[in-house]
Amino acid sequence: MPKSIYMMMHTKMTISFITNQRVFENKTQLMIHHKSVFLILIFLFCSNVSHAQTWVDSLSNYAMEKYLPANKYKWTWQSASLLKAMTVQYELSDNKKEQDQFLEYVKTAMDNKLQRAHGKRPNAVASAHGLAFLARILKDDNYKNLADKIFRDYLNIPRTGSGGIAHLARTPELWDDTIYMIGVFLLEMYKTTGDEKYLNELMEQFRIHRSKLLDESSGLWVHGWDGNNKNRCALCGQRDWPDKETRKSTEFWGRGNGWVMVTLSDALKTIPKEHPYWAELSGYLKEMIINLPEFQDPASGHWFQLPLKPDVEGNFIESSCTAMFSYAILTGLQLDIVQDQKYQQSIRLAYEGLRNYSIQPIETSYLTTKNVCKGTCIGDMEYYLNRKSTTGKSFGLAMFIIFGMNYELEMSLR
Repeated sequence: MPKSIYMMMHTKMTISFITNQRVFENKTQLMIHHKSVFLILIFLFCSNVSHAQTWVDSLSNYAMEKYLPANKYKWTWQSASLLKAMTVQYELSDNKKEQDQFLEYVKTAMDNKLQRAHGKRPNAVASAHGLAFLARILKDDNYKNLADKIFRDYLNIPRTGSGGIAHLARTPELWDDTIYMIGVFLLEMYKTTGDEKYLNELMEQFRIHRSKLLDESSGLWVHGWDGNNKNRCALCGQRDWPDKETRKSTEFWGRGNGWVMVTLSDALKTIPKEHPYWAELSGYLKEMIINLPEFQDPASGHWFQLPLKPDVEGNFIESSCTAMFSYAILTGLQLDIVQDQKYQQSIRLAYEGLRNYSIQPIETSYLTTKNVCKGTCIGDMEYYLNRKSTTGKSFGLAMFIIFGMNYELEMSLR
């Protein structure tokens, strides 16, 4: 198929928005939106400025060229999630020019932060997966030595009495987010070295966090567990969130569960099926994804900020967890962990929903994400429902790209 026709087909797919009261207030607004998107996307896919093939590529171009250029990388968990999207695209691409582009992004980002790199907190550990990736791809011991130093930092992070990595420096709290922040680094270190100690550490953290956070009836995890009933993080959350008896938080936050599912998916793709941990990890993934289709919004293809409460007034569709859940379900299908047709239908609905409801044009020649919940700590139901949705965000762009590229390859859309 000629490339120009291929691009125009994706253009038509991208602008085929569906009227839905959650997204557009009235028909007039919908018509205006269609017209502006049409004009901008014609430019996007027909110009030489952005070499996009699908809407997912356009998000990636925006992320690299405008939202977070490599020379402006920050040693934060937010940037780390986008860095992971670049390493994923490197691994999945069969185009040498594209691979060089992604590799250069990672190298520039890491080189600019070599003096500030550390692993003293879980959120700081996440960026170090870029160092391990470069050590593996470039065979450069300088990156490997710094990654080793960050692992030593990691081993000194405060822990709970049971050995769980504390999400915060001043209080022994377990958060589901932590699993991704440390897991993305530990898995890359395992791929780079083949040393089982990294898998052993990750497996221990999965087991400890799961024992404190899992809700067996739904298969999902509450957001946090508190180890000492004091020194709550008040920066963005509520001070008295733990239940007085269980010391758990009460709510199942969408993106928090998404972090766990993405890490499980990546772990299962990293270790061989015959590995002793594979069956256990696949069971963890299955229990988390098996009930997800029944909570998916059929109109938008999205899951909600609080996914188990889709009908609660004030709950809203949240696109980053939608991409994460979909990536996990796709992995489950690829690895034969789930088989039913409803899971195929679920990820198709999500892919189309993200495309139709949760991307928007920006800066004339790019696309960005929307319906992304801002950074979120722990609180009660009203706390989560009052969090604001926004556009962009590194973690939103990253998860759209990771799910979107994997889905398009699986469905032969690229």
